[in-house]
Amino acid sequence: MLVQIAVFWGMGRMNNECMAMLAEQWRQICQNYSADDLLHAFHFVQEHSVILVEEFYKNMLLEKESAQFLTDQMVQQRLRNTLIQWLSESFSVPINKSYVQAVQKQAMVGHVHARVGIPSWLIMRGVREIERKVFELLQASSQNSMLTACSYIVQIMGFATEIMCRSYEAKTAMNQEIKHSYRVFSAMQDVAVQKDKQRSSLLDWENELMFKVFSSPDNLKHPMLSKSEFGLWFIHKASYAFTGSDQVDLIIERIYQIDAINQTIMDCTDKNNVLGLIQQIRDLNREIQLLVDQLFQVAEYIESGNDSLTQLLNRRYLNTVISREITFSRKNHTPLSLLAMDADFFKTINDKFGHAAGDLALKFIAEALQKYSQGSDYAFRVGGEEFLLLLVDTDKQRALSIAESIRKYVENGMIKTAQGQQFKITISIGCTLYDGHPDYQRFLDAADAALYMAKNTGRNRVYMAQSPSNPVGQQ
Repeated sequence: MLVQIAVFWGMGRMNNECMAMLAEQWRQICQNYSADDLLHAFHFVQEHSVILVEEFYKNMLLEKESAQFLTDQMVQQRLRNTLIQWLSESFSVPINKSYVQAVQKQAMVGHVHARVGIPSWLIMRGVREIERKVFELLQASSQNSMLTACSYIVQIMGFATEIMCRSYEAKTAMNQEIKHSYRVFSAMQDVAVQKDKQRSSLLDWENELMFKVFSSPDNLKHPMLSKSEFGLWFIHKASYAFTGSDQVDLIIERIYQIDAINQTIMDCTDKNNVLGLIQQIRDLNREIQLLVDQLFQVAEYIESGNDSLTQLLNRRYLNTVISREITFSRKNHTPLSLLAMDADFFKTINDKFGHAAGDLALKFIAEALQKYSQGSDYAFRVGGEEFLLLLVDTDKQRALSIAESIRKYVENGMIKTAQGQQFKITISIGCTLYDGHPDYQRFLDAADAALYMAKNTGRNRVYMAQSPSNPVGQQ
């Protein structure tokens, strides 16, 4: 389901012809060495794989640039064994004659590196550490075949890395194209609706503040503008859509200026000072409104990123959006949640009432997602009767509350066909909280696994994935 969507949507430009060419090149490299040489190298790598991997991660963890991708816990729990396996498999290729599979493996590794955002130079840095340790170990062995073994090992390490980088560059180029396309799309997606909606949201925040100040000045509590409907929408959507516009940085600056003044009001006991501070907020809000209007003046509607039936986002921008929000979450230590949803027994509805009725059911589910999400959240129809809802700045409590509200809304609704038939539908929902890992595929996998559990424990329910040990944004 979601796993296949994320992995195969935009695999890059390494087609079957390219794979076959690289497999033949790998075979030719191996043909330059005797069977004994190949076997000796394989046994050497197997024997010393643990030492090589320990050396690799010891040095990589010292690199400042690798800190955002590697942690001691991640290395010990997952990556250490993965690298040991990679070394063993890379040098068993001529023994097993598995050249095509080996190329596919390297391409997938490169794809994952691009997905996570690991720079290619950092990969080369790690390979250099392994090669250095190989030379050190071979020199200590004092074997006559040392030079031949070095030659072969260096060639295979370099060639495997070359394949990774090919896949990496292809995927990165495609990502850049999609990101550019997404900026244009998101800037223009629902301009007319969002302009009025967000203007109203900004005024509502301001009016609510004034009401609280004048009606109950003691023990004032009012959310920051950056955490309001308007603030979250602008920071997570509009700022990205209008990247490069002068107005964006100004608006964000004004939002945080207002947050600072708002906090001062919460702590202030002098009513006269409060009135002056409120006027400052009003002035800054008028400036924000003017700047937002200027941004919307350049926007037009583009539908290519919408699902034509539900008008939710389609899967075209799924990876781009999730990757960006994960980066934001990691950088700012804010929580991020994901809901994976699937209509229960959807085929039965199509079979009994027809596909037009099925379309009505999908529209109804989309309506539920839009009703209970905020302007900063992202709702997707990713295929068939499957939906995703990415909830920004959202902890476990809010995520579960939204999921249950959506579930109840769908369960209690009545869908009417053009022929006057009536029927109900239910949905299963898997919920997960982002755990801080840079690979968005793990995030999607966790939501998909939770959805699977919801469906296999009775359907029409919300299942929360097992809480990660250290979720982002949680203490």
